[in-house]
Amino acid sequence: MTWLRALAVFCLSAAFLPAAAQKADAPALWRVGGANGTVYLFGSFHMLPPEVNWRSEAVDTALRRAQVIVLETDVREVRDPETMRPLIAKFGVLPVGTSLPATLPEGTRKQLDRVTKELGLPMEALERMRPWLAAIVLTATAMAKEGFDPKQGIEEQVTTWALAEDKTLEALESNESQIRVMADLGPRTEAALLAATLKQIEDLPRTLDEMLTAYRSGDVKTLEKTVNAGLADVPALRQPLLKDRHQRWLPQIERMMKDGKTYMIVVGAAHLVGPDSVVAMLRAKGIRVEGP
Repeated sequence: MTWLRALAVFCLSAAFLPAAAQKADAPALWRVGGANGTVYLFGSFHMLPPEVNWRSEAVDTALRRAQVIVLETDVREVRDPETMRPLIAKFGVLPVGTSLPATLPEGTRKQLDRVTKELGLPMEALERMRPWLAAIVLTATAMAKEGFDPKQGIEEQVTTWALAEDKTLEALESNESQIRVMADLGPRTEAALLAATLKQIEDLPRTLDEMLTAYRSGDVKTLEKTVNAGLADVPALRQPLLKDRHQRWLPQIERMMKDGKTYMIVVGAAHLVGPDSVVAMLRAKGIRVEGP
C-alpha cells in the first residue's frame, strides 16, 4: 500500500468517476461466525466524494443487525480539537529551532516546495511538522483538491448513524496508539515516507480512480494490488502499519466471536485485503471467514 493509498484507504474525485457512478455499489463484506456471536468485517475509505453509494443492501443489513459497531479508533475523539491537539503537539511537531525543510535531503526539499505550490499550501503551514504529519496533511490536501471530503468518510458516516440508532460504539485501538505507529517510525523512514508521498501525489487522479472502481465493485484482488503496490517504496511501513496492528486486533476479534453479540468492524480497506490482512490472518488460524 502506498502511503497515499493507505490514507485513501487508511482511503476518490467526481471528475474521475466512471460513467456508472450513480448505480448502487457492492463493496466487499466478510462474515466471521463464532460459537456464539457473529462478526462482520467491512473496509472503509476515510475520505470520499459525496456521491459514492457505499451502503449496499448487504452492508446495510449487517449494520442494522450489529449490536456493536467497532472502528479503528474513536471518531468522536478525532472530532474534538481539545483531545487531538495535545497528541499532535507531542508526536507531530518538530523541536523548537528545527524546520521541516531543514530535515530533508535537497531533492525532497525541492519536491516539497513544488508540490506545496501546486496545492496552494503555504510552506509555513508545514514548517514545524514532522515528516510523517506533513505526509498526511499533503495527502489530505491533494485529495480534497480532487473532491474528497473527510466528512464523507465512511467512519464519519457510520459514527453519526450509530449514535442516532443508539448502537454501541467501540474501537480497536486508541488515537494515541494509532498516531504512535507513524511517530515511532524513525527519522530515516519518516523522510522516506514523505518523499514517497510527494512522488505519489503526482499520480493521484489515476490512483484514486483505480482504487475506487475496484472498491465499489468488490474486486478485492485489484484493490489489494492498487492499495499495496507502493509498499516497495517504503518497505519499513508494512510491519508497523499492517502486521503489528493486525496481530493486536486478532485477539479482540476472537473475543467478539464468543460473547453472543453481533459486531460490525469497520476499518480501512487496506487492512482486509492481501497476505498481511486481518482476513488472511484469521483464515491462517483456521477460522472460517465467509466472503471474497
